[in-house]
Amino acid sequence: MLTNEGLKRDVARRIERLQEMMRSKDLDALIIIGGGAPGSLGAMRYITNAHLWGGAGYAVLGVDDPLPWALAWSSYQGVWTRREATTDPDRVLSPDDIIGETARLAKGYAGGSKRIGMVNMNKLMSLGDHKKFSAALDGYEMVEVTDAFNAIRQIKTPFELEAIQQNGYILDASLDVFREHAYVGAKYWEVCAAAEAYVKAQGAFWGRTKVALDLTPYTVPTPKDLRMKEDDIINFEIVYESPWGYWLEMTTVFSFIELPDSVQSLLDGYLAAVENSSALAKPGNTMRQIGDANDATLRGLGFPVAGKHTPDCHSTGLDGSDGPSNLAAPDFELKANMVLSYHPGTVLENERGLLISDNFLVTETGGVRLSPHNAHRYSLRLEK
Repeated sequence: MLTNEGLKRDVARRIERLQEMMRSKDLDALIIIGGGAPGSLGAMRYITNAHLWGGAGYAVLGVDDPLPWALAWSSYQGVWTRREATTDPDRVLSPDDIIGETARLAKGYAGGSKRIGMVNMNKLMSLGDHKKFSAALDGYEMVEVTDAFNAIRQIKTPFELEAIQQNGYILDASLDVFREHAYVGAKYWEVCAAAEAYVKAQGAFWGRTKVALDLTPYTVPTPKDLRMKEDDIINFEIVYESPWGYWLEMTTVFSFIELPDSVQSLLDGYLAAVENSSALAKPGNTMRQIGDANDATLRGLGFPVAGKHTPDCHSTGLDGSDGPSNLAAPDFELKANMVLSYHPGTVLENERGLLISDNFLVTETGGVRLSPHNAHRYSLRLEK
């Protein structure tokens, strides 16, 4: 199913669902604001497969037109987008006045209601660009519909689920690449680069690797000259898109030595939290319940819970977050076939903790892991 033709068929069905939403809100046209950076390109990619690498981009969809327009900020980006887009290549444009042309196309659809839906207007659009759009769309109503758009793309299609699961296998395999290249005295930067090279060789474009060496959950890139030591406890994280653009996060704990009892207990505590809270990843349950279950599990094991360092979960897809998290929207009710990027955000006293990340599908029976990265893969020994 993971073929270009399969993607085109899937995008066509996504567009039909979006157009149903547009009709329900009396919208004749939809403008999607995008940008060439992780976290900014997923909404536009959702209906065009445009994969921006920099600058601004826009998609325009008419309520009865099966093919969207994709507008890129430069002719070079236009060539790139034309090669990958699922829409008609003739509908990929790189005009000198990108805002003016985007507005012109939207107005061509919006002669009736004069209502134009805007996706990511309040998230990605600068004040200056908002002023330009307001002038170009004078006499038309710009309606922010990001939440309604995200509600549709949060429910993953079979194509998307297969692409996400594919990435789960890729990221899990990258951990073995890290292990193969690690040795006492190796530069962290080089070992992390080897893991990233593996992922990129599978077709990924964007991503990053990070580590925490101080038994806190704050993973960050290391200094470029930092070398591995025999007693390092390495909380490693890889965050990468899939060959089809779907973002996942994954972590493990590497060490050259057997984990000290205190660290093993800490890891076991966080894994128990994942086990208990993922069982609650069912339709109708709230994100708050997941965060509370993580805290309760660790507190019940005797750990001094101090608060949160990151959301416990958030919806993920063509953006690292395509909607709610338990911190931003604690009362959000989960829906079947949402995919959650999952990482207990509980932090203990003195900033102590581990980052434990993976990705789960919301089902009637609880969260289903979308990778082979089970509990036995969360602690991996390295050869000295």
